[in-house]
Amino acid sequence: MEKKLIWHDAIYTRTSRRTYTGEPLEPDHLHALNQSISNINEESGLNFKLLKDSRQFFTKYKTSYGMFKNVQTVIALVGDPQKVADLEVQVGYYGEFLMLECVSRNLGTCWIGGTYDKKAMEADLNLDAGEKLVAVIIVGPVDSSKSLTEKLVSRIGKNKQTFEQLLQEKTEPIPSWVQSGIEAARLAPSAVNGKPIAYTYLNEMLTARITKTKYGMESLDLGISLAHFELGALKEGVTGKWISKDSEYTFKI
Repeated sequence: MEKKLIWHDAIYTRTSRRTYTGEPLEPDHLHALNQSISNINEESGLNFKLLKDSRQFFTKYKTSYGMFKNVQTVIALVGDPQKVADLEVQVGYYGEFLMLECVSRNLGTCWIGGTYDKKAMEADLNLDAGEKLVAVIIVGPVDSSKSLTEKLVSRIGKNKQTFEQLLQEKTEPIPSWVQSGIEAARLAPSAVNGKPIAYTYLNEMLTARITKTKYGMESLDLGISLAHFELGALKEGVTGKWISKDSEYTFKI
């Protein structure tokens, strides 16, 4: 899958949206997202699915009340842990690229883990044996201004890690691609808002890892962060691949 520099630009404009217009996606958006999903599934072994009408999974679920409005379209992030190693990490990684594609098309988006009728959605998806619905991305048209609820939630999420907090160990000098990658990773959305990810750059090797676990979605956060770092490195003309070993991910260029 080709990584797009426009996704890096989208990192700096992305913000979680919870109030949508209720309008369906336009045909060109649907076509582009379905093509992106097909490319991701072919490359990764995941089974992401776009659901054009998902209102019933939010309007009739009491935990969603007041949190999301006028939800229409979602992307169900599905995979089989027996077929995809580090499933949650991969879902976060590929899911974030997909989210940034949506943002680059001026669509509103939001990662959600549990505030929807998951059992009903799983039944509707008719999952294969062994498949798991890991998370969901809401996508759809939004108004230019945020609702009061969205503004309040945004204030809560503004406490991002500093550069030094995220890059906890380093060997000077730090290359521009590492600096750019860390800055992009600082802006990665978090499922738990607990800052569970840390990077190191030692002996010309960049690694990322989970530093604490509490809510069970830290692996998803790690995958999202890896996607952001990779796009930050790409902005400086550096491409690479993440290699997993001993609970760490190393960026091989």
